[in-house]
Amino acid sequence: MNPFTRFTAIAFAAIACAGTGVLHADTPSRPGGSTRAAAGPTVTTYATGLTNPRGLAFGPDGHLYVAEAGVGGGQVPADIDPDCPVDVNIFSPFTAGYSGRVLRVLADGSTEVVADGLPSVTDNTLTNFGPTDVAFIGGTLYVLIELGGCSHALPENLPAILRVNPDGSTTNVANLNAWLERNPPYFIKDTNPETTDLEPGGVFHSMFAAGRHLYVVETNRGMLLRVDPRKGTIEKMYDMSIDEAEHNPIVMTRRGNDFYVGTFGEDGGPAELAKFDKGFTGYTLPFQSLNPIVGLAWHGNRLYGVEIFNYDNPWVPDTANLVTFDPRTGERRQVLTGFASLPNGLVKGPDGALYTSNQGVSFSPTGGDGSVLRIVP
Repeated sequence: MNPFTRFTAIAFAAIACAGTGVLHADTPSRPGGSTRAAAGPTVTTYATGLTNPRGLAFGPDGHLYVAEAGVGGGQVPADIDPDCPVDVNIFSPFTAGYSGRVLRVLADGSTEVVADGLPSVTDNTLTNFGPTDVAFIGGTLYVLIELGGCSHALPENLPAILRVNPDGSTTNVANLNAWLERNPPYFIKDTNPETTDLEPGGVFHSMFAAGRHLYVVETNRGMLLRVDPRKGTIEKMYDMSIDEAEHNPIVMTRRGNDFYVGTFGEDGGPAELAKFDKGFTGYTLPFQSLNPIVGLAWHGNRLYGVEIFNYDNPWVPDTANLVTFDPRTGERRQVLTGFASLPNGLVKGPDGALYTSNQGVSFSPTGGDGSVLRIVP
């Protein structure tokens, strides 16, 4: 399942009429394990005027870099291939353009364009997909393009990882679409276009860098990949469809030899936090019955997570939670509730604060209503 398109199909009218996220001090009880309220964190707006902001990363220059998904464009599948299928799922038809960007956020909250003219797709609910995450290996910036292929009115060499060159141009270093076509998942529950939101070419939602590799999460099929962008090699680390369930992994992080993967759950929950060992021989589920997780970041010995909404009251705006997970005790601790609307991504800054994108899905044809929030735990 594609979590963000599923979200818009159910709740477009409600979200479109709602305001942006505000911070609430109350902390309601939650199902699925022990929960404790925590007081004291502050939330401020760090940058504004963004268009569907998604994943974030700090560069070696100390500045925050943000992927903007863009607002699509007027390109249709027939512009790519006259024989391209149009009605591939319940969110067809798609239009596309090159309105995606990567921004650098300066210390005063102003932004600079690092790369623009990047692929961007719009579905029939006005949800946009494009640049969805950024990561650095050394001084080299990489950006992940979420969707692609002719059915999305884009070339067949997308989805992909692009290297951002010093002049702002980009180079395709990993064709994820082609790799997925050669390496299909073990299990696909439903391929009927009238009932499924399974995306041709996959939905590559997030990535992070460790050593010389980029670790990439494919959400629809449950694939966890490792990419060497210098060589262009792509390696499957694990196929979460092996147990014939729709986990819908969406974000991954690492601590020592252990990898943690947050899921969206089938149709938005209940979700899980899975723990893999270094060899990816299998996983355990130290946390279950969670809200859908769209961001993970370590802060000292605490694993922080961003939950996009409460799964037992799904698709309600301004219900995002900031939580912590303690893998040793199995405790999930709620830190903030209602602090953001449709957030995406989470990263720790060099100043010790946490940063997340707010209003990552805006439904606006022009954008500009997204922001970055700064959280001091």
